[in-house]
Order: sequence, then C-alpha cells, then structure tokens
Amino acid sequence: MRRLHPKQRFDPRSPVQPGRSSAPFLLLPVLAALSFWGLQQCSIQIPWPKEHSPSNEPTRQKSTANEFPARARGDVRGIFSDDDYPADAQRAGQEGTVQAKLYVDASGRVARCTIIRSSGHASLDASTCKILLRRARFVPAQDRNGKATSDTYVTPPVTWRLQE
Repeated sequence: MRRLHPKQRFDPRSPVQPGRSSAPFLLLPVLAALSFWGLQQCSIQIPWPKEHSPSNEPTRQKSTANEFPARARGDVRGIFSDDDYPADAQRAGQEGTVQAKLYVDASGRVARCTIIRSSGHASLDASTCKILLRRARFVPAQDRNGKATSDTYVTPPVTWRLQE
C-alpha cells in the first residue's frame, strides 16, 4: 500500500485543489450587492440630458417612492344600464362588443372618445362614446410634481346584448 506524503503536490491544472476555500467566491456577490445598495442610498446628483429632464432644474431632484407619473384611474363598467340600449339597435336585433380609447382631461372628465374595437354597428359604437363622454369620471393622472394632468384610458370591452 502506498502512503501519501503530507506535503505531496497536486497537479496545478486540476480544478480541485486541496486547501482552497470557497469563501472568497461567496463573499464577492455580497460585497457587490452592498456596494450597489450604498450607491443607491447616496444622494448623488446625476445631470440629465435636456430632452429627458423631468424638470427645468439642472440636477435631478431627490427620488421619491412615486418616481413615475400616476395614470388616470376609474371603472366604467358600472355606468351602463339596460335602459341605455339604442332603440334602433333593439329593433334591428343588433348586438356587439365595443372598446374605446378615452382622452381624460386634468379634471378627470372624458374630453374625447375614439372607438378602437367596433361592434360593427354605428348605433352601438356611437351610444358607447355618448355614454362615456357624459357619465365617465376618473381620478386624474398626476405628473411627476403631483399636479393633475391629462391622460388616456382604454376601456374594457363593453358588450351590448339583447335580453331574451
């Protein structure tokens, strides 16, 4: 039986070497993460290119939790009723699904309505926009400074179906 000498050398090309610890390899990602976190916590002033600047100030303001502007919020599904069905569409037995893009102004009212998915019937499309323009109300969108601003909103599909 052959005994190994305690100071025996291993082949340096071998990927497995005795006495090497994996601690430096485990420590490296932790140090990198701490470094990135530290950079994020610093109040470093980053100059923005003029076309991307969120304001006319030469430096970026301290970031807040609400970094991006808020979108208009609302739910239009509850503003339609059975009484809204256009009489001419009822007589003709017309049914269909309509989807609209709304342009919401800074007060939260619908300023304009555009049909993006037609029902195939002009009466149903026109009634959808008419009702949305008259009844829909939204929480206005906000810009980066918290001021109310205009926005767009795509409605969920509105299905016009005759009751049997």
